[in-house]
Amino acid sequence: MKLNKKNILIISATLLYISLFSFQPDALLARTGAVNSQNRQDIKDEKEMKRAAKKIFNKGVDYYKKGEYWNCSQELIIIMDFYPKFDRMDQVVNYLGKCLFQEELYTAAIRMYNYFIKKYPSSSLVQDALLGLEKSYYHQRKFKQTLRVYYAILKKATNKKILNEACYLAGQSHFQLKNYDMSIRVLKKIQENSEYYDTALYSIALSYLKKSNVAASVDYFRKITTLPVISAERRNVVDNARLTLGLIYYELNAYQASVHLLSKISDKHENYQDALLGLGWAYLKLNDFENVIQNLEELIKRFPEGENAEESYFLLGQAFIALGRYDEAISAYKIIVELYPEQHHVPSLIRKVNNSLRTEKNRVEELKAKIMVEETRLLDAIPITKDKGNLPKYLIDEKKKLKNSREKMIANLLNERDHLLFMQKKIDDLSKMVERRERRKDWRGYAEYGVSRALFLKEMGKSRGN
Repeated sequence: MKLNKKNILIISATLLYISLFSFQPDALLARTGAVNSQNRQDIKDEKEMKRAAKKIFNKGVDYYKKGEYWNCSQELIIIMDFYPKFDRMDQVVNYLGKCLFQEELYTAAIRMYNYFIKKYPSSSLVQDALLGLEKSYYHQRKFKQTLRVYYAILKKATNKKILNEACYLAGQSHFQLKNYDMSIRVLKKIQENSEYYDTALYSIALSYLKKSNVAASVDYFRKITTLPVISAERRNVVDNARLTLGLIYYELNAYQASVHLLSKISDKHENYQDALLGLGWAYLKLNDFENVIQNLEELIKRFPEGENAEESYFLLGQAFIALGRYDEAISAYKIIVELYPEQHHVPSLIRKVNNSLRTEKNRVEELKAKIMVEETRLLDAIPITKDKGNLPKYLIDEKKKLKNSREKMIANLLNERDHLLFMQKKIDDLSKMVERRERRKDWRGYAEYGVSRALFLKEMGKSRGN
């Protein structure tokens, strides 16, 4: 079944409710059609149980390969509940950890992988489970824990693909922790044929830039820009490198080189408007005013409410003045004056936004704590026991409690997560606005001066008969 975003959240929560009471003891055989309803209770043969478990396992793996992680989990939990002696139980637990990770239930995935590592230390899948654990910590932004798992992988792993991904996650973690030397050292271990090679090169270049080693940074960015574009993922990394390197060249006064790189960036790139703005500035420095106008008019047309619009109108005014098109220059400057607040209003706006950010961040942290408790309660419903045997009365009573609270808990978890996602997006948007406001020049002031200058030059032209 194809899952939409909302259904994923619902079924992810439901997954963790599956308990040892979900199926009758003979459900494993019944699920595969191994017996009919008349003789089901008579079949206890170990071979039949093994055959049935194998069939269910294969079905679960097929679901996983199709991306149907919920259905895969259903199959695997049946085996965990009713046939713990299955000879592929390490694979069952590992796949279940993968499903939880894919459903973005990272706390649950971490618990499952830790169980695997403790239960099956000699399994050939230990390195795969360790990688799953590293990925789960990384996606929770727990970078120190990510690195601890990485060093454990180095002792265990022989698989090159696993090592490459482990190095990538560790390198990114060091970068986030501002350990730039370590980030460079680890990322350089990634092989050229790895899917993480391109992004690793980009992170190495950024690390050198953070260390103020511009020459080394430029070398790596240039290396990325020479890579053949063989996929959409490669195109994105190459365009990121072109944009960053193009802006570096601009700062180094190498304007032609800047134009050469920025003009190659795909118009589908997420930061295409930054490339257009960079082109506007570079062409202005080259006194190529027609190209300034062409690129900035495209920027304003495609991103009329973008963060670069105000600056674009200012540069347009500059180009129009240089070409003697004073009325158009005045129009561009007046847009800034009319549409954007005066600079002295900005600090009060920033204070208000920052106060709002603090309030919302506190709210998000409270929600995270609540969700963590909810996930833990839900995960406890997944049994990891050796022998089901006869169910004691307290477990039967617990079954009733779980059943009665199930719908309420699912609705609560779903609502809390929806609220959390909304709050996080709101915080990101507000943070970006504050950052832009704090670094933004007083384009309004420049615009007011530009209007005066354009009017003066216009009058001078008239007096000279131009």
